[in-house]
Amino acid sequence: MAQIDLRHAIIRIKDGYAGPSQAGGLVNNMAGYMAGVSTITVDGFVGTVAVGDTFTVATDSTNTVYTVTSQTATLGNTTSIVFTPVLGDAITDDAAITILPHSIEINIGDGNLTYDEKRNMKYIRNRNVLDTVRLDQDEPMEVKLDALWEFIRADSGEPPTIEDALKQRGQASTWVTSAEDTCEPYAVDVEIEYDPPCSDQKREIVLLTDFRYESFSHDLKMGVFAVTGKCNVTEATVSRID
Repeated sequence: MAQIDLRHAIIRIKDGYAGPSQAGGLVNNMAGYMAGVSTITVDGFVGTVAVGDTFTVATDSTNTVYTVTSQTATLGNTTSIVFTPVLGDAITDDAAITILPHSIEINIGDGNLTYDEKRNMKYIRNRNVLDTVRLDQDEPMEVKLDALWEFIRADSGEPPTIEDALKQRGQASTWVTSAEDTCEPYAVDVEIEYDPPCSDQKREIVLLTDFRYESFSHDLKMGVFAVTGKCNVTEATVSRID
């Protein structure tokens, strides 16, 4: 088994956005749509999707990610969307439309990402002799990211910087917390997608959920920064996909 190669790994920061009212929609056309279409009618949305939102369609076998370029609403709910690129596959009526989170890809250069999972064990003694063991209190995962320092803050029309995304400011001011409890401090998910160069191996997705930064260290001379923080979970979620 070959060692992981960072050239084949993509690291993303993602928020908890899932569309208007955090609800997806459905394709609304009895005949469905053929590949090559760039406008479809929809229903099931509560509220309006935003220009720039990205989405997938359940019955699209190409798994293409589409970007909304405009939308039409009726009584405040989106009923038609225009998108790019054109459909890569035919889609059926009532196929689920999933609005994807806001996200950015991280350019780590010669940096790295590490995460630590910890378990506390409590050893019980009986008359000073080890007797049994039980799990003690949970510990949050610790995460450290070292990446290239390009800009601290994005300009208008640019994608958010890493610092914008982690601080929910500037070009990321509309990002939504990934935490289930919206009263908790703002959090994001960190996703690592590893696509091995061997054609017979599935991709691996490592998800570090509900990450909150605790410190930023900036090195102007080296042009890098280090961010550390914790996730409100005890371990990563790992999956293998085609």
